[in-house]
Amino acid sequence: MERRELAISNCDREPVHIPGCIQTFGALIATGKHIETITHVSSNISDFVDVSPGDALGQPLNTLLPEDVIHTLRNIAGHPTIESQRERAGVYPLHQHTLDISLHRCGAHFLIELEPVASAQLDSQSAFTQVRMLLARLQEETTTPALLQMAVKDLQRVTEFDRVMAYQFLPDGAGEVVAEAMTDDLDPYLGLRYPASDIPQQVRGMALRMPIRAISNIDAPTADLIAADSAADPLDLSLTHMRAVSPIHLEYLANMGVQSSMNVAIIVRRQLWGLFAFHHKSVKLLSPDYRSTCDLFGQLFSLKFQLVLEEERFNTRKRTTSAISQFVQKLTSSGRFTQTVQALGEQLCSMLSAQGLAVIAKQEIQTHGDVPTHGIIRELVHQVQTHPCPDLIPLENLSQLNRLSTTQLGKTAGALCLGIAPSDDVFVIFFRHEMIYEVRWAGSPEKEIVEGANGPRLRPRTSFAEYREKIAGQCKPWSVLETEVALELRTGLMQLAISQGEVQQQEWLRQRRQQDLLIAELNHRVKNILALIRSISRQTRHSTTSIEEYTLLLDRRIAALAHAHDLVAGHGLEWPSLQNLVMTELRPYLGESEHQVSFSGPEAGLKANFVPMFALVIHELITNSAKYGALSVSAGKVDVRWKEQDGGLAIYWKESDGPTVFPPKRKGFGRTLIERAIPFEFEGEATLRFPRTGVQVNFWLPAHLILFQDDQPEVSSTPMPAFQSEEEPDLAPGHVLIVEDNMLLALEMENLLESLGFNDIDTAPRVKQAIKLLAQETYILGILDINLKEENSFDIARELIRRRIPFMFTTGYNSKFTLPEDLAIVPMLKKPIDGEQLNLTIHQLLA
Repeated sequence: MERRELAISNCDREPVHIPGCIQTFGALIATGKHIETITHVSSNISDFVDVSPGDALGQPLNTLLPEDVIHTLRNIAGHPTIESQRERAGVYPLHQHTLDISLHRCGAHFLIELEPVASAQLDSQSAFTQVRMLLARLQEETTTPALLQMAVKDLQRVTEFDRVMAYQFLPDGAGEVVAEAMTDDLDPYLGLRYPASDIPQQVRGMALRMPIRAISNIDAPTADLIAADSAADPLDLSLTHMRAVSPIHLEYLANMGVQSSMNVAIIVRRQLWGLFAFHHKSVKLLSPDYRSTCDLFGQLFSLKFQLVLEEERFNTRKRTTSAISQFVQKLTSSGRFTQTVQALGEQLCSMLSAQGLAVIAKQEIQTHGDVPTHGIIRELVHQVQTHPCPDLIPLENLSQLNRLSTTQLGKTAGALCLGIAPSDDVFVIFFRHEMIYEVRWAGSPEKEIVEGANGPRLRPRTSFAEYREKIAGQCKPWSVLETEVALELRTGLMQLAISQGEVQQQEWLRQRRQQDLLIAELNHRVKNILALIRSISRQTRHSTTSIEEYTLLLDRRIAALAHAHDLVAGHGLEWPSLQNLVMTELRPYLGESEHQVSFSGPEAGLKANFVPMFALVIHELITNSAKYGALSVSAGKVDVRWKEQDGGLAIYWKESDGPTVFPPKRKGFGRTLIERAIPFEFEGEATLRFPRTGVQVNFWLPAHLILFQDDQPEVSSTPMPAFQSEEEPDLAPGHVLIVEDNMLLALEMENLLESLGFNDIDTAPRVKQAIKLLAQETYILGILDINLKEENSFDIARELIRRRIPFMFTTGYNSKFTLPEDLAIVPMLKKPIDGEQLNLTIHQLLA
């Protein structure tokens, strides 16, 4: 590996997620999985809670935080998204500070962030109102440039940063400033490019997980993280707001004259399209409320932006398709194919912004405009014929091809090769001139290489003054839209070639019949997809509790449909591969852990009109597995098997080696989709089971949805043992009484009990309601939360003892309540409740 490549690789591998320290605008505490014992603290913890790091490590959490805060944190710890996003617990007056407290889980640790909030920053309604006004204004814009410009202008006005930029990532990894708002005393960056190494790959990956990132002061000292166990692995701080900054990036910001910054990700189709970058010349940090609302703005802006991008693409394609249709109508069957196409050369070249074309039929070559020599053309034909996909090949730098003499290219630099009928030696090739142009960089992209702790690395450039680079030797790149236009042109040219006898008539008739079927099928599918998206939108709205959750779930479900559409479009409209569909949906969750998934079964295609719905079903399975099941841990396994059975295809999904499984507390849209979509719409079968060892799903698809590829080998990966039923034996039937004043926690407890075989469950939030239920029903078990807001559950406990009903306590507190002497032997579980511990305790009580 060359020294520059090694330096870039080292930058991409810098462990920015485990810096071992934090920014000092707040403090950090880490605990074990039960939120009890302090395992790590930041060295500045005494600035906020009046306890030194040495006195805090290894101690109970109530050494630093009061019991009511710990109780809230334990409740939040039960949220299903606690490992994928940071949750704010609230604002509390503690130790002469007003602290904003947040929590998230990373592996075996819970990370608690403490951030002081000034009294002037406590008006969260003001921040929310500002963002709501921004979103309302965005609805007026219908083009991407206008949308981006309005967003940066309004964000700069609301946040009062000196500069706000919209920064787009380009196909080669570099970035470009495409919209900008700034104060009058700054030099503009609009239109400038930044090399890919400015934002390394691992930082881009973290932006997808944590879409907002704030740096309050590049000159502020950092606070080291101190662990109770000096041999412990460093904490992953990817989801923390106060994660310390790479020294390389601090040097980069200093060279730009930036004292503080903030980034908000623009995410389109689960990919990082770009960023809103905020720069300020002095120290600046938005309040937690403002940062949260900016994060929400970024998510909703991304959805609006994706919609406008799709509308622009559709409108452009519609206009182009109309122009091609008019052109095809002008084609005549008189004369030879090469002469006819040559005569229309000017129109054809204008459609693709080409400067010349060559038409080849057998050994005959006709040209129009600027083209290379016939020798070059024949060599291109030879290379197209040996290409695995000869229908369309875009080339942007012909000088890099083997066996091509650059002296014979003339003005030509690139080509777009269309195989009209490669087997009959009929081709059309479009040519483009060399395009010499300048790229405006923010400083020279060639960075100095210096030695770092892990070998050579790139040093941030010291100047960001405009640097112009001359690009030569290649043509203007062929865009995706232009290649789509070329494929439509190919269809019309094939029709002409057949009418003039250059291509076998049977081939044309076959393709014409296929095209008619595809057009009819496309119209049908578009209507179905629109109806499906509308249904998904409504069902997702009914099954979510916040706009953030609704936005995330809706975006992911529509993205699953988009992936299914891409699969159909890329593999023929009739029978996309079952394995490809599953792998397409799995890829965003696996990263480098593809060993977690194994496949086995015959090569099988799925009928195209079935693919969108099946993709949603698979998406729900994978999403749930990634959140709660086998794919949520590195040791987890998913085995997917399929085989011919009963005249159709049986598909088996089995998870293992993941967390203990409990049936969901309610039947939401995702579960309904998995269980009902295939039986309801496609006359198939679906069975969903929740053995404690891992979710199991069996599908059966009727024959009309499946195409078996008889001449293809069986798909196979690491074999797994046959599926076996592993359900737990039911406990003794009977009524259970839950006393819990938090509705979400009560529902979670109901879910846990249902997974253990209890079906008759009553819940009471207060002592009075519980006593009333005891007078009406006979219970075999009680589960009592000790603290019920203004009262406790001790009177209920004594009533259960009088009735000889076994029970246990639950609590989010460590020591606020001392059990009375007559209740001291009652088992007590601490929140968040561990399912296995609950199961064990119930068995002991009912033994």
